[in-house]
Amino acid sequence: MDGEGGSLSLSLDEAALEVMEALELLQQRREQLEQHLRQGWLSLAQARYSLGCHRVSSLQYGATMVPRVRVCHRQDPEGRPHFEEVPGTGGDPEDPDPQQGGGDGVTLAVEVAELQATVEAAAARYRQLLRQKRHLARDSQSPTGTPGDSKDTEGDTVTSVTA
Repeated sequence: MDGEGGSLSLSLDEAALEVMEALELLQQRREQLEQHLRQGWLSLAQARYSLGCHRVSSLQYGATMVPRVRVCHRQDPEGRPHFEEVPGTGGDPEDPDPQQGGGDGVTLAVEVAELQATVEAAAARYRQLLRQKRHLARDSQSPTGTPGDSKDTEGDTVTSVTA
């Protein structure tokens, strides 16, 4: 391949590695979040068993309950979503450590959402580079644009049409 095709191939390789690394990290964080959720359901079930199912429900929540943390959503100039955890307005004066040892499931859920956006952006970049490479390959094979050219539909499949 010439210089442009070679550099495009290197960019494609880098984009593929970026997607794979982001997917691996996303899978790890999702597994951690799943563990937090399982532990939460187990703790709720144990509390209901110990106290009775009618003593542990949403009816026991305070009417003035406010969140400890909030999730803010914003987009960067390229249109990628970003999620950020910010302190809420509330807090329980009886609970001096709202994070319960740091790194709780809210924080993890925000990280999973951010990683999901990263994976989607990396995959979009990979698809765009792949389209460019296919277009470059198609142009180098048939510079006149005859009816037998390969067609790129959605960048995912290439079909060949013969006349």
